[in-house]
Amino acid sequence: MVSFALLATSFTSRRFTRMDPTTTTSALPSTLEDLFSSGKVVVLDGGTGEELIRQGCPDDRKIWSARAIKDPAYHDLLKQVHRSFLKAGASVVTTNSYGITQHVGFTPDEVINGCQVAARLAREAADEEVEAAGRKLFVLGSLGPLAESYRADLIISQEESIFQYSAMVRAMDDNVDAFVAETLSCYQESEYAVEALKQVAPLTPLLVSYTLRTDGNLRGGEYATSAMRRLMSVTSRLHVKLLAILFNCAEPEAITVALKSIQDDKDLSNDMKQRNVLMGASANRLTAVDPQWTLAESEEAQPIRKDLGPEHYHTFVSKWADMYGIKLAGGCCGITPEHIQYLSERL
Repeated sequence: MVSFALLATSFTSRRFTRMDPTTTTSALPSTLEDLFSSGKVVVLDGGTGEELIRQGCPDDRKIWSARAIKDPAYHDLLKQVHRSFLKAGASVVTTNSYGITQHVGFTPDEVINGCQVAARLAREAADEEVEAAGRKLFVLGSLGPLAESYRADLIISQEESIFQYSAMVRAMDDNVDAFVAETLSCYQESEYAVEALKQVAPLTPLLVSYTLRTDGNLRGGEYATSAMRRLMSVTSRLHVKLLAILFNCAEPEAITVALKSIQDDKDLSNDMKQRNVLMGASANRLTAVDPQWTLAESEEAQPIRKDLGPEHYHTFVSKWADMYGIKLAGGCCGITPEHIQYLSERL
């Protein structure tokens, strides 16, 4: 495994000074919290990993999208992918740090340096698009599963999870506006991410995004409402600023089921409103994933659905916004810049 030591750079904290002065106006949100409190549906980016592969990055069945971090030859392509989502109308991009884990063979130092590179490239892409966009653009630092995606039965220990998440947070914190703990299969994964953030970057906001089974429950089997209630409790107890709870990397039909369960839970819905915690969704375009799936044992990418083009995806997202009140909308695996543009032009 090659080292990222020569690729990493030193950073200065710029969380509140990233807007190009030529585009600053009193009407534009200056922080992610300002953007989220605008009352409008905020458009997020789509599936960076699958878009990288679509644009020519090798489909590495061991480290997946982390190939675009490990191999400097794909750094420019990664920035192009970030920028393509911003050009399509997204206001937020997510670092390509998903998959940079010790589980797939990276050393602890390589994880740190790889996360630094991922955050730097995402920030550079956002900064390069500010003038053309005419608005502030934001970066989320991705904290994905530390072992396999979708597998709550394979998560690592609490102590080791907090240690590894803490290193990732520390590596990215200066170049992101918030963190998103994403594609989490059970509540425990989210708790470990919350505890790491509390230890390392207690002032940086957090979004948490769970992945779902087809029945609308978390992949580990827990009711979405149960996990959300526990998440609300731990972030309150630890004084971590929770900006939003989302569902991602799940079929849109499953997300609809989960959102309805939240709507029916009046106490949870009211608690979220009182704490200004938003709901969001970023479905994927994959066919149903086998419950025993692992990246390590997969020989090819999960097939893409043929029926979920931009227009059809928009019907799901508009329903989520109109009926269930989501305020953040983007996409995961297979959701392209074309999907994001269709959303941004209509939401």
